Amino acid sequence: MRQKILLGCILLFGWLDPLWAQTHQLSGKVTDEQSKDLPGVSIVIKGKQQGTVTDANGQYRLTLPGADPVTLIFSFVGYQSQEIDLAGRSNVDVSLKPNDNSLAEVVVVGYGTQKKKDLTGAISTISSKDVAGRQTLQVSEALQGSVAGVSVTRSSGAPGSGSSILIRGITTIGTNSPLVIVDGVPVSSIDNVNPGDVESITVLKDAASAAIYGSRGAAGVILVTTKRAKNGQSSLEYTYEYGVQRATATPGYAGVLDYMKYFNEQATNDGASTGPFAAALMASYLDSNRVSPDRFPNTDWQKSIISKSSAPRQRHDISFTMGSGKIKTKASLGYASAGAFYDNRSYNRYLFRINNDMQVNDKMSVNMDVFYKRTSNQGNANELPSSTFNPIYEARVMPPIYDDVYSDGRLALGKDGRNPLAQIRNGGFSKTLNNQIGGRISLNFKPVQGLTLTALVAPVFDMDKNKYFSKQIKYTNPDGTNSTVVNQARTTLSEGRSEGLTMNGQVLANYVKDFTGGHSIDVLAGYEENYRSLETLGASRSGFALTDFPYLNSGSTELRDNSGSANQSGLHSYFGRLQYNYKSKYFLQGNLRSDLSSRFASAYRRAVYPSVSAGWTISEENFLKNNQWLSFLKVRGSWGKAGNERLLDKDGNPAYYPYMATVDFSTALFYQNGSVVPLTGGGQQVYAVENITWETSRTTDVGIDAAFLNDRLSLGADYYMKKTTDILLPLDIPLYLGYDKPNQNAGVLNVKGWELEASWKDRINKLNYSVAANLSDARSTVGDLKGTEFRGDQIIRNGSEYNEWFGYKANGLFQTQDEITGAPVLNVTTKPGDVRYQDINQDGKITTDDKVLLGGALPRYLYGGNLRADYEGFDFGVSFQGVAKKRSRLNSEVVQPFAEAFGNMPADMIGKFWSLNNSAEQNLRATYPRLSRTSNAANYTLSDYWLINGAYFRLKNITLGYTLKQTAAKKAGIQSLRFYVSANDVFSLSKFPNYLDPESGSYSYPIVTTLMAGATIRF
Repeated sequence: MRQKILLGCILLFGWLDPLWAQTHQLSGKVTDEQSKDLPGVSIVIKGKQQGTVTDANGQYRLTLPGADPVTLIFSFVGYQSQEIDLAGRSNVDVSLKPNDNSLAEVVVVGYGTQKKKDLTGAISTISSKDVAGRQTLQVSEALQGSVAGVSVTRSSGAPGSGSSILIRGITTIGTNSPLVIVDGVPVSSIDNVNPGDVESITVLKDAASAAIYGSRGAAGVILVTTKRAKNGQSSLEYTYEYGVQRATATPGYAGVLDYMKYFNEQATNDGASTGPFAAALMASYLDSNRVSPDRFPNTDWQKSIISKSSAPRQRHDISFTMGSGKIKTKASLGYASAGAFYDNRSYNRYLFRINNDMQVNDKMSVNMDVFYKRTSNQGNANELPSSTFNPIYEARVMPPIYDDVYSDGRLALGKDGRNPLAQIRNGGFSKTLNNQIGGRISLNFKPVQGLTLTALVAPVFDMDKNKYFSKQIKYTNPDGTNSTVVNQARTTLSEGRSEGLTMNGQVLANYVKDFTGGHSIDVLAGYEENYRSLETLGASRSGFALTDFPYLNSGSTELRDNSGSANQSGLHSYFGRLQYNYKSKYFLQGNLRSDLSSRFASAYRRAVYPSVSAGWTISEENFLKNNQWLSFLKVRGSWGKAGNERLLDKDGNPAYYPYMATVDFSTALFYQNGSVVPLTGGGQQVYAVENITWETSRTTDVGIDAAFLNDRLSLGADYYMKKTTDILLPLDIPLYLGYDKPNQNAGVLNVKGWELEASWKDRINKLNYSVAANLSDARSTVGDLKGTEFRGDQIIRNGSEYNEWFGYKANGLFQTQDEITGAPVLNVTTKPGDVRYQDINQDGKITTDDKVLLGGALPRYLYGGNLRADYEGFDFGVSFQGVAKKRSRLNSEVVQPFAEAFGNMPADMIGKFWSLNNSAEQNLRATYPRLSRTSNAANYTLSDYWLINGAYFRLKNITLGYTLKQTAAKKAGIQSLRFYVSANDVFSLSKFPNYLDPESGSYSYPIVTTLMAGATIRF
């Protein structure tokens, strides 16, 4: 029996021994050049999915197969990867070197990736550090000043507001916003993505790189790549940030006595014998106010309405990362909120995203992503979205002689029932709630080496609703009796619902092959289909008996209305790309896309967009290859076509059926049976042009990329010319046809410009630092418009810049009546103190024929840059941005007194306007014309008198952070802990008055300076 047991044990151990011999344990430590521990380093067995990641001390343990030779790949963001052949070793310590060669980075391009050094088109990219480091709630704002040739402008700092983006100037008279692609799928807004989820942003600026997107690429393309888990990663990260916002600039307004004094002067200047405010009233007004403030108000409306000197902002972000074996998951949830400087205004946003990567087998992988966005924007009645009620405007236009609140706390009448404070407190509310849920599933199959087949489908569902409740406010008189004055005739409620679907489907085939002799090809072929539909429903009622019950069934059934609409569109596309390079020295690339759009008649739906580009890496030539100071030098050139199918109708809304005759419905009053009744009728208003088609943009670009001194210094430069043809214009048709002017393909727009980018990266002992800057110029010039002109204060006509200022040339102010006698004037009522204009055509009078081009309203030069540094756990960053060679108009609300014939007077005008009460010397120094309502149209018409240098420099962000040392973090049981303080829009330098921000007008919600503090903890 013992012999049998012994024999069995021998056989068992003999069977297990080969299994034990097949694996063994490996351990070690990973550090940087300074022997500093590196946590989170990815360690993967080459050719397999097995791997691990270093812990907080840079140490790792890994079980390895013992039968075959094993090679490990050590990789970490910002460091050069290393491959190490184990050769039977059980302990391996590795030191990683920083990766300073940005040219070796992989850049996301249309439907694929390329190495940065292999690019032949004009493409710029920024990393997650550049996006998240700006500490903004919106991705669009983080782009400002980050990329050469990309203009990002803001007109407001209101909660939830975004920015408008232009790439290389104006492309068309219609829609100029770029196409935004997130993880290969088109989206409606770049701000749908949490800045913390962004891995990189790539901007395709020329037609050679954007032509692969065909009819949607004329205005440029922005590619956003979100973060994904890597093999061996495992972490849970939480970030909390709290900030306060303050207005960058706040205008001041005249006090009550100055207001009455100068209002009287305006009245007498306009012919009145005396002003409305008696001298005795003015002399005793402040004393009377102290005794009876309800009868003699002295209201600071800005202080009353803009009741908060600062507004809160906070952000919570939590992310989970797990990459092990065949499944890698990256999930994040972000919450952000922002308040306002006045009550009942707030913004809340939730963003959820989960990215999954699954390796089914050696040939098949799956990407499955899901995202959800929910935004809630709340304002006062009629504040959203039409902004018919603007608290900032009301606070600055209302003069102090009208009361906001009686001394006993009751709401006062204001001006004839117009009391913005009462509107905020009791006037109702407006709410918009947007929900978007979408996903992406992508199957990647590699049947043979070098060939990848991809099938992708990505649905997005939008479910939005809005609610606007505007309440009637009943007032009481100062003596407590009920007043007949109300703010509006009745209480109204409007509600809307909309449901949208966007579906994107793609089938791609990509083949990559390296041939002997240094030849390499990369071939892409694909089919894409885009479908979208939208349906809206609206309802409203008035006459609410219960003003505290904001639901439709409470309103009058006799005062009700409803509405609804729907539209849909589709785009079918075939495309391909061929890339060839020889020994990474000579590069050729060709793109071709064929689009078929539902927006055009069947005979005009197809358009083809080709592009070609080439590059020559001169530094790979033998005569430069061993040069010590030159690391890289490449010249490149490209030509291509891209299109624009995003057409607009006569009202500036998207046109989905521009080639079809459409019926517009309206309500008119008819006399029937002795009474007037409203009836709805319909008819065709715009003449339909069947052969309407795409707008086409052709771009030629030449560029150079260089790196010096072991890649520490990098330079890039581009010069380009872009011409857009077949721009839609409302051309004249015979009046007897009875239709509005139809849009027809006729216009031409030209853009010329250049771009420069430079960066320096280096380290001094333990100090790592980098400096980057960019500068660009773009000039958009209008070509042939077939005789059409778009005239106003800004003009679009042959030879002008796009939206160039168009008005009179001024020559100071008239000082005496003698100067006016016999002089050409704009108005027969012109008097001393009015603006004097130049008679350009010398016909002895000032007419519209004397208007001339006065300079560009768009900035010619854009610049930006940043400085980054880190030392011993501390990190520091500064970024800046600005524009130059731009003319800006001082808006009438900040230079014109008594808006709406009763409004307040800007404090900056006091002592600076022409007056009969001034001396001759004072009037010669006067900045503003005389106080007059009858001369306002002449004095404040567009002229160079009110244009200033619109250039500015802005310090965008300063951030200082500290990451707890790993020894301390380990004791607390965490991977890392970082604290930081930051400030956005710190200050600006410009020619604008101190009370004006160079990016916004005084009556819009102000641009804000944000001071923040936060912490990020990783487990």
